[in-house]
Amino acid sequence: MKLVNRRQQIKLFLMELISFAVIFLTLGTIVYLTFQHEIYRNVDQGLQMKRSQMLMTKVKAVRRKGTPPPDFRINLLVYNKRGKVINTSMLGDRYDLLANVKLDPQQKNKIVTLTTENQSKFRSLLVKVPANQTGPYAGRYVQIMQNIDSEDQAIQSFRRILVLTVVFFWALSILLSYFLSHMNMRPIVKSWQRQQDFVANAAHELRTPLTIIQSKIELLLTKPHDKIINQMEPIALSLSETRRLNQLTKELLVLARSDSNMTQVTYQPTKMAPFLKQVVAPYSEIAASQKKQFRVQITLQATQLIDQKRIHQLLVILLDNALKYTQTGDQIQFKAWVHGNRWLLEVADTGVGIAPKNRKAIFERFYREDKSRSRQTGGNGLGLAIAKWIITSHKGTVKVLANRPHGSRFILSFPVRRH
Repeated sequence: MKLVNRRQQIKLFLMELISFAVIFLTLGTIVYLTFQHEIYRNVDQGLQMKRSQMLMTKVKAVRRKGTPPPDFRINLLVYNKRGKVINTSMLGDRYDLLANVKLDPQQKNKIVTLTTENQSKFRSLLVKVPANQTGPYAGRYVQIMQNIDSEDQAIQSFRRILVLTVVFFWALSILLSYFLSHMNMRPIVKSWQRQQDFVANAAHELRTPLTIIQSKIELLLTKPHDKIINQMEPIALSLSETRRLNQLTKELLVLARSDSNMTQVTYQPTKMAPFLKQVVAPYSEIAASQKKQFRVQITLQATQLIDQKRIHQLLVILLDNALKYTQTGDQIQFKAWVHGNRWLLEVADTGVGIAPKNRKAIFERFYREDKSRSRQTGGNGLGLAIAKWIITSHKGTVKVLANRPHGSRFILSFPVRRH
């Protein structure tokens, strides 16, 4: 079990770590490319504006809104028909920096990045000026170049900072991935352990009545000629355990279906007062036969949307428990009323009560506060687990309080849902 959990946690850790790495890498790449694009876009706009100025018949610079102003770092290389630079005097010392730049007519009207011998970088745009245009560039190739060393340094600095940031957050994601994998494993381990406990408890509960039935039948087989009246005790005990086994399998089926969401809650408009009176009526007679007091107080008159079958089952569980855990002369009380936007039910008794430390545990499956007494009363520890599911399915809550002078109070609260 521990080995399986460890492997699952490692698997979740690696999946989350890889997910964080992919996210950070993708985000970093997008941010870097966007920043680089914006840097070069401003430079390229300056080159395009210079090209537009050169191709105008009347040299008049009309700058559009949003276009950057002319950049004084722009240099022009003017080529003759043989591809030699003819404006070396205008370039002065800068020509030594650009001397290795050769004319490539195939790059006409394309913006490219060039690197000189001293590793300086330029953005370049080659333009062919029409021959019919007036001016010094008519009929010639002109290479517009702008130095981007400062932009390149900014991009490299930004890239270093971005890499460090991504690495830092990825390292931080290692701790976060470990924490998340540990947190994600908790409900899995809890569910797995709950399933294991459920199977183990179910097997134990099923094995007990089956063992009793088997032993009694084997006893009967040793006396094939005996009369039935002489074997009433083993027959009656076998029948009792068979009924208990049948009830147990029904309750197990209800819980299994509730876990898999196969059981649907069917709401229908119900007049609560007549419905509740009909449900609790038989218990008044049972309590009287056991010399116990049974009091009913129903002021809930409105019509509510409920699943009648499930609410009936819920009340049967609570009232059965109240009868099982009370003695002769004890009192059982049932109340139903409306408070604000909630309607409430209460089942109280003056029986043995429930220890405060056990009040939350009683809704767990197969939990029994007094196992020996539960065996005597026929309980198997599933009734209140089913009751809790019914309450939850109706969006309700339950409180278990101490009764005075002794006993327990189960207070159920449900939202008002009218048709």
